[in-house]
Amino acid sequence: MESTTPTQTTPERSSLRSDNSSPLLTDAGFNATPLVTAPISPPSSSNTTFITRSLSIQRNPSVAKEQAASLNRTLSVTSSASADSGHKSPVPNRLAALHPELQDRGRPGIHPTSGLTKSPSNASVRSVPAVGYFPIGSLQVHSPSPTRPDGEMECLKSGDVFIVRGIPKGSVLGYDNHVLTIGKEGQFEGIKDIPGGMHLVWGGSGIATLRNGFWFMSSKRASDEYGEIHVRRWDMQNEVLSEEVSQAEVRIQKGELPELLPKMQSYAAPVNSGNTSAVAKDPEIWPQLTSCMKGKLLTKITGQEWNHWQVSSFHDYSSQPKGPNLRREADITIGNYKDDVLKFMFPKSSRTFTDESRGRTRTEQALDSTSYVEDIISDKCSFQDSDEIIGEIQFCYLTGMLLGNVACMEHWAHVVKTVFHAYRLAITSPVFFTKFIQAVHTQFRYDQDYVEGSILEHDTHLADDLKNALITFKSRLNEQVMAQGPHLTRDQTLLANAFDEFEEWLWKWEWDLRGSYVRSGRIQLEDGEWVDAELKEFQAEDERGEWAPQVIELDEDGREQGLIRF
Repeated sequence: MESTTPTQTTPERSSLRSDNSSPLLTDAGFNATPLVTAPISPPSSSNTTFITRSLSIQRNPSVAKEQAASLNRTLSVTSSASADSGHKSPVPNRLAALHPELQDRGRPGIHPTSGLTKSPSNASVRSVPAVGYFPIGSLQVHSPSPTRPDGEMECLKSGDVFIVRGIPKGSVLGYDNHVLTIGKEGQFEGIKDIPGGMHLVWGGSGIATLRNGFWFMSSKRASDEYGEIHVRRWDMQNEVLSEEVSQAEVRIQKGELPELLPKMQSYAAPVNSGNTSAVAKDPEIWPQLTSCMKGKLLTKITGQEWNHWQVSSFHDYSSQPKGPNLRREADITIGNYKDDVLKFMFPKSSRTFTDESRGRTRTEQALDSTSYVEDIISDKCSFQDSDEIIGEIQFCYLTGMLLGNVACMEHWAHVVKTVFHAYRLAITSPVFFTKFIQAVHTQFRYDQDYVEGSILEHDTHLADDLKNALITFKSRLNEQVMAQGPHLTRDQTLLANAFDEFEEWLWKWEWDLRGSYVRSGRIQLEDGEWVDAELKEFQAEDERGEWAPQVIELDEDGREQGLIRF
C-alpha cells in the first residue's frame, strides 16, 4: 500500500480581465483581513442616515463643507479603485446634485476651496435692496436715527423751534428784527418756523434795561429733513435769557413741544399790534445783515460752543484793562457775567504801520492801511477768508444795536474807519471791498428804518470822522479807477457801482461826498472880517499839521540827535 503525503496548493493568478469580474479563480481557500473599512453602501429608500445628512446640508451651507471634507477622506481608497476599474461612486453624484458648486473641485486651474467659500447666488442682492451689493450680515446699524412723534415732526418740517417759557408780564423779547412785549405770563412759549440762517434771540425785563441773548445757526434743510429744537429758560433772578439748568430739563421741554405749539409765535407771521414794538418792513433785510456771519467765527469771538453763543449788553473787549476803578455797572448788577469778553480779530490799536517800516514806507502805511488789513486777513482770518472781517462788523453792529453793547459799537466804528482807509486794497481786492461796502450800506438802511437811534450816536465825533473818511475814499477810488483806463476789470466796475449806490443813499443824511473840498483859504466872519483858515479834517491826506514831514538830523547810529540818553 502506497502512502501519499498531502500538499498545499496555492491558487494560480491570472492576468487582469477586461470585464468587471474578480481576478481570482476562486475564493474558497483564501482568507484575508481587509485593510480598510467596508465601503459605504449605495443610498436607498431605507437609508435614513443619508436622508438626515441631505436635509442638514440643504438647511445649513456650512454643514455641506464639513460633510464634503469627511466624505472626501473616507472615500479616498474607494475613489482610486473606482478610477482604475471604471466604477463611479453614487455618493459624489448625489452630493453634486445637491450642491452644483462642488463639481469643479479637483479640476485643473480651479482653486480647491473656491467652491466652498463663494456662493453663486444673487438672491440677497435682489431680495434685500437696502443691503445692495454687500452680503447679508456684513452691514450693521450702530446708531439708529431717533424717531420723533408725528406732532413734533410736522412742526419741524417748516423750520427750527426756539422754546423759552415762563417769561413774566411786561418783559421784552426780541428775535432778529422783531421785538415783543409780553402782555400775559404763559401767553408766549417760544418761536416756531424759524428759517435757515443766523438768528439772534434776546430778552430783558424792559425796553431800557440790560439785555441778554443767544446767537444760533439754523441749518438749511432739504424737503425731507427736519429742523432742530433750541431750549432756553428765563432767569427770574437776573431777568434775562439763560441756558437750561440740566439736560434732563431740556429733554422734558422737547417732549412737551406738541402742547406748546399753539402758544408759539410763528417767525414770519405778523405779531399782534398790542405786543409789537417794531415790525419788519423788508423780509430780506435780516439775511443781508448776517450774510457773512458763520458759526466758526462766532465761536472764535465768544469762545463758546456751537449754537450756544451767548452775548449781552455788558460783554467787553478782551484787551481792555479792567482795574478796580473801571468796573462797569453791568458787572455790579449781574456778577455771573462780569468776566465774559469778546475776542475780535482786528486789534484795538489805531496804528497801521509796522515797527520794521522806515521812511517813506512808514508814511505810506500810516496814510494807507492796505498792508495792515492784508496782514490781518493773512494771520487772523481762518483760511485767509476775508469774509470774516465783514462777519465781524455784522456781529458788532447787531449785537451793539439790539443789545446796547457799547464795546461792539466802538469796535464796529474802528474796523469801518480802518478798512475805508485801505485805498489800494479797493483795487487789488475788489470782490472783498464790494461786499464790505454793501454790508455797511445795509446797516445804514437798517439804522434808518428799523431801530430807534443810530449807531453813530454813541460817539459825538463818529459821524464826522466817518463822513470825512468816505470823502477821502471816494477821491482815491476815482483816481485809481481812472488810472486803470481800458484795463478796468469787471469786479472793479462792480465795486465802483456799489459805492455809487451807497453815496446816493447817503443823501438821505445830507452827506455830500462830491467835489473837491477847500482845505485852506480866506473866510468872512459874521462881522465882515476876513481871516485865513484851513480845515484840520484832511491834514492826514495832505500831510499837514501833525502829519507834516519833518527834517531831523541823525547820529552815527541812525538815532535822532538831541535826544536824552541815559
